[in-house]
Amino acid sequence: MLKIGFIGAGNMAQAMMQGWSKLDSDQVSQGAYTRHHLPETTQAWQVEEFGSAIEIAMVSDMLVLATPPTALEKISADLKPLLEMMPQKIIVSVLGGISLDALQAALGEQAKIVRALPNVNVAVGQGYTAMHAGAQITAEEKGAVFAILAELGRVDEMPEADFGAVSAVAGSGPAFVAGFIEALTAAGQTAGLDEERAVKLSLQTFRGTLDKMVQSDLSAHELAQLVMTPGGSTAAGWETMQKGNLNGLVSDVIQATMQKNAEFE
Repeated sequence: MLKIGFIGAGNMAQAMMQGWSKLDSDQVSQGAYTRHHLPETTQAWQVEEFGSAIEIAMVSDMLVLATPPTALEKISADLKPLLEMMPQKIIVSVLGGISLDALQAALGEQAKIVRALPNVNVAVGQGYTAMHAGAQITAEEKGAVFAILAELGRVDEMPEADFGAVSAVAGSGPAFVAGFIEALTAAGQTAGLDEERAVKLSLQTFRGTLDKMVQSDLSAHELAQLVMTPGGSTAAGWETMQKGNLNGLVSDVIQATMQKNAEFE
């Protein structure tokens, strides 16, 4: 059985806990340490609570660092001596803006570290996670980490240099997608639908569009062309959207997100 330990239990940690809770209990068990008591929601996911970072690190095969980045110095003071004695421990860091080099310096050059960047959709097994493994991780260990992260959705190994863009597009992206759904819902209400119907219509339209693209292997542009008839009503709406420079607006959103992320690095 794989024992996954969390240090920190914020939103991202809880999303990962929820996703992994769907695995058979004889495959994976989870525990967590946080300065405060674990949220009640974690009880349904059978997450065992521990009293210190040392306690959970001792019994975990894979340790997920999910504290605020500012807590790394304190956590590393506890973990570094332990990792020197137990170098087989694998550390998966989801700390925002903390590079692999910084993690290695804090936890020791011998530490086996993987930097991961998941999004909140891992909670339902439809997440996206970027990962980059440190030099101490063997090919077999990297494969094992990839496999367990893949239980939460799609995983791609990539250079750390790409993490800023991934954070903005995939990490923050669910909020932006939700914003578009909210706008579509509001537009439906303006057109005369009641709120409940507008919400259901927008959600189903978005879900169905994604499924259609994936199952039919269509690009966004190809699907749009399937829906539009030249000179028709959809084409009129599409033209209005293009005149409003939706692509430019989204690009500005991503750039603003990346700039703010860079302030924390």
